[in-house]
Amino acid sequence: MLNKKDLSGQGPASRRLERLIGTARAALLWEGLWRAVVPPLIVIGLFLSCSFAGVWIDVGRLGRILGVALFGVALAISVLPFFGLRAPSRRQALERIDRASERSHRPASGLDDKLANNAGDPATRALWTAHRRRLSLEIAALRVGAPSPRMVDFDRYALRAGVLVLLVATAFLAGPEKYARVAAAFDWRGAAPLGTNDRIDAWIDPPAYTGKPPVMLKLAASQPQKISAPIHSMVIVRASGGDLDVETQGGLRKADVVKSASGDSERRLALESDAQLNLRHAGTLVGRFDIAAIPDLPPQIELTDAPRANVRGSLTLSYAISDDYGATSAAADFAGPTVEGAGGHLRSLVPPPHVALPLPPGPGGLGETQATVDLSDHPWAGAHVKMTLAARDGGGNVGRSEPIEIALPQRPFVKPLARALIEQRRNLVLFPDQHERVQTALDALMIAPETFDESSSVFLGLSVASQMLRDAQSDADLLKIADYLWNMALQIENGSLSEAERDLRAAEQQLREALQRNAPDEEIRKLTENLRATMDKFLNEFAEQQARELGNQPQQQPEIFPNRSRSVSRQDLQSMLDRMQEMERSGDRADAQRMLEQLQNTLENLRMAQRRDADPTTHAMNNALRELDRLTREQQALRDETSRRAQAQAQARERQEESDDQQQNQPGQQSQQSANDQAQNQPGQQGASQQDLHDRQEDLRRRLEEVERQLKQMGQDQSGLSEAQKAMKDAENALNQDQDQGQNQGQNQGRNPGKNQGQSLGGQGQSPGGESPGGSQGGGQAVAAQGRALEALRKGAEQLAQAMQQGGEGQGAEGDQEGTGQAEGGGDTDPLGRPLANDPAFDPHARFDPMGIPAVERAQRVLEELRRRLSDPSRPQEELDYLERLLKPY
Repeated sequence: MLNKKDLSGQGPASRRLERLIGTARAALLWEGLWRAVVPPLIVIGLFLSCSFAGVWIDVGRLGRILGVALFGVALAISVLPFFGLRAPSRRQALERIDRASERSHRPASGLDDKLANNAGDPATRALWTAHRRRLSLEIAALRVGAPSPRMVDFDRYALRAGVLVLLVATAFLAGPEKYARVAAAFDWRGAAPLGTNDRIDAWIDPPAYTGKPPVMLKLAASQPQKISAPIHSMVIVRASGGDLDVETQGGLRKADVVKSASGDSERRLALESDAQLNLRHAGTLVGRFDIAAIPDLPPQIELTDAPRANVRGSLTLSYAISDDYGATSAAADFAGPTVEGAGGHLRSLVPPPHVALPLPPGPGGLGETQATVDLSDHPWAGAHVKMTLAARDGGGNVGRSEPIEIALPQRPFVKPLARALIEQRRNLVLFPDQHERVQTALDALMIAPETFDESSSVFLGLSVASQMLRDAQSDADLLKIADYLWNMALQIENGSLSEAERDLRAAEQQLREALQRNAPDEEIRKLTENLRATMDKFLNEFAEQQARELGNQPQQQPEIFPNRSRSVSRQDLQSMLDRMQEMERSGDRADAQRMLEQLQNTLENLRMAQRRDADPTTHAMNNALRELDRLTREQQALRDETSRRAQAQAQARERQEESDDQQQNQPGQQSQQSANDQAQNQPGQQGASQQDLHDRQEDLRRRLEEVERQLKQMGQDQSGLSEAQKAMKDAENALNQDQDQGQNQGQNQGRNPGKNQGQSLGGQGQSPGGESPGGSQGGGQAVAAQGRALEALRKGAEQLAQAMQQGGEGQGAEGDQEGTGQAEGGGDTDPLGRPLANDPAFDPHARFDPMGIPAVERAQRVLEELRRRLSDPSRPQEELDYLERLLKPY
């Protein structure tokens, strides 16, 4: 219902109509504004499409001016409708409402009409009121509708859509050059910018050793781009078509300019420091760059451990290399120290040693590694020198370590005359101006030639060397004499070598050189097999010599050879060679070289031990050491078998107890007879088994007594061997006790198998402290005693080896080098390769890296340590059981 206010234009219906009028006027204003905006947008879109398409690049200066002018006129014409825009009137808004509402009799416009005449006539007034009331009822159904500019009435061919598609397509075509091509329309200076066939590419190519990717330069003249690149990078600017000007400031040096017949050009600029680069094409600035040069720092190299001299005269170096990109080479340089009275520095006849070092296996040749270098043949060997490590990177930078003074290792010479000639050779090379002293020494060696027990040819050689020294006129003559002394010393030292030993030395040298020069895998494999064959030949000859000395038959040749601190078996040497071959196949050449060095040191020790065997005392001690090694191995095997048999007996007793329980529940004549048979057979088998173990233990003890008696005759009283004998005797008694218990058990079971058998077995398997480790009291005591014997045997063998080593050093330590430090393999280490507390190389604060030892060797050492702990009876039973389970697969 309508009230009087609605009829008078002041009610809710009238207010709704006013809101609709306001909305309609806004819609009309938007439609008019959109129709005015579209033409200028079409003109701007066409201009941008032409620009992105490169129209202004292909036309000349006049064409660009005319084109811009035409588009300017078109834009001016297109904006004229803006000036005709007016605010929509009330009448226009009402008409829009009527059109959008689609109601008959124009209700919105009718409500806004006024009565023209006869306003005072009651009938007319009543009729007018009824008309307005009818129109007011339709206000709720009126609406404005969405704005509709009706551009189709002005653009029948959809030109606006075509311009939009063209704009997007040309924008993709222009790519990063969109803004430069738009700016080209306003370049009226006469120089054409980049044409459609013109292209400029610029990038920075870092040095290959940095591993950095190229950096592309984006052309933009608005503001300079800030870029960082490694020093010595190459800035490359390549242009096709048009003239390109390159402006540089700072550390950009012109390296090369290449131009082709088609007009293409390429310019290369070397980056030496921070610089600025401006690129101009036909006089137009197209790119500005501020390039910061990243400095290339020199590499750092330092020793991670003290240099270690090896038995055969090589030097093991542990070092680490670090760099910002990577190292390309490393080397060790040696220099002679200042000498008083020698003019400040040494005047050597030969240049100082220079050795190339392998790079670490890490990326870029960075990280830690070890290298073994052999300078034992150099004339400076044996002299005190200063060593400096140097590393070089791809940029030519060289980093050096702090120099340290070391004694350069030299080749070991056993024969005194050979050592004397090598010393004079070194003096002649390092002090050529004092060669008269070498002359005096050579003459002194010829005074009593019979002292050296050499042939007459050696005396003649000394005479020739002395005469050559008297006739020397230049450094070249002195150098020839030094070479002569070296060859003479080698002939004296190696003249007595067998063919097998000479072949072994040659095979070792060939394989070491092949590993150092990274020879192909096939060559390494052939040289390794050659070394294996020559090593077998040498070991066979060595074993035959031992057999002759021991009075054995050829089929009884020993397979255990004496080393400097312990015995080594043929299997140990073959395992070392196998591990070296496995490392080489896996690509770890550095570890393969270290394993070869260890193998060579071991073989060198064998050779030196073979020569020292001429001394009867040393020979006897070597035989005793080999016998102790065999005793230790056999005692370990006997202990393992004793433990296994004791455990088997315990399991058999448990099964017997279960069987007895079943027989008591189901008594019968047949089951009782079966129990009698088992009770009579088992003790007999156990007794025979225990008797065999007892006899073997007794044989080991008697052999150990003989070894100890021989050592006492040589003045060697080893307390560890006495302890081992006592422990072996305890093991015999325990095995004998276990045998007697087995026999008593059989008698009791035969008399009362049904009732007392389980009690006897159960009581025998227990001790005051619970069940013994072996499953019976006697078996457990035997295993414990055998463990003590093993520990005492190892202790005695170590004491004997130390006594032999000390005796060798007291006699002059043949083969050792003066001032070269502790030889590899001479120090005591634990199973993980760390020096023990009594070792001079022990450092409690040093960091130990177990990865320096090959994995196979580390595993072998761990197994040996587990077996040693298992043989210790003082350890808790829980730990012994755990160790048994660990070693069961092995």
